[in-house]
Amino acid sequence: RKISLFRSGEVIACGKIENRFDVLRKDIRKLPLSVTRQAILDKKSEYLQDGKLSLLCECVFSTGLEFEKIEETEHNICAAAIKLRKVYKTAEKMSANPSMSEDMKALYVNQSLTDVKLITKTKLFPAHKIVLCARSPVFKAMLTNEMKERNTDCIQVDDLGDDVVQQLLLFFYSDTIENLEWEIATQLYYAAGKYQVGKLKEVCSSFLVESLTPTNAGELLLLSDTHSDSDLKKAVESFILEHDQQVFGSHEWETLLETHPLLAVKAMHLKYKRRKLE
Repeated sequence: RKISLFRSGEVIACGKIENRFDVLRKDIRKLPLSVTRQAILDKKSEYLQDGKLSLLCECVFSTGLEFEKIEETEHNICAAAIKLRKVYKTAEKMSANPSMSEDMKALYVNQSLTDVKLITKTKLFPAHKIVLCARSPVFKAMLTNEMKERNTDCIQVDDLGDDVVQQLLLFFYSDTIENLEWEIATQLYYAAGKYQVGKLKEVCSSFLVESLTPTNAGELLLLSDTHSDSDLKKAVESFILEHDQQVFGSHEWETLLETHPLLAVKAMHLKYKRRKLE
């Protein structure tokens, strides 16, 4: 397969690849171009006719068997062109192999060579000390200082649910979270704070703010106040001020007034101060 560009009416070859066609293959074959996007933009008047980029694609395929034929000869190929071809081939091979994050996730899923266990009230989660130490300074202190976790290779996490520990470990190994929901997010936010996993705390905080409703605003206000998270608290207060009637009229807010009256009254006072300024 060969691809050429039209430049001021001239055909410029910019890409070529040879591979065997296989009807069973489902992957996408890439054909890198020797002309960069910036090079095209630098000479827009030559490459872009009426703002459009025109490509000429040539595909050659066999219609039978041929045993004696020279398909093509090329002379005076510069060393840079040969090196460029090698780079493209290397890039193609690398793109077909798993990334480091994929390998790390597989290490977690397969539970290979684990050397420590996180224990909830109902379940045991195998893990790797080096990963826990790299992702959490709290776990690092447990496993490197003279603490019981270092000697037993077991870490009790009785205050966390099974789903929370599973998501926590998934984030440690892959930097991702799957199928996050409100209840799990609030507990994961707590876990991130406890084990000082800053990035995870930010992810949970963003998810919770985006999931705010008049009925759960009080719960998140209490969570932010409990953890002294001023940024999260400001975001919740802003939402409450914008939806004050729905929030203050909800059953959940009445419950907050009963259990944490000072916190609820302060939030309601913010609305009063805003009206006074208006």
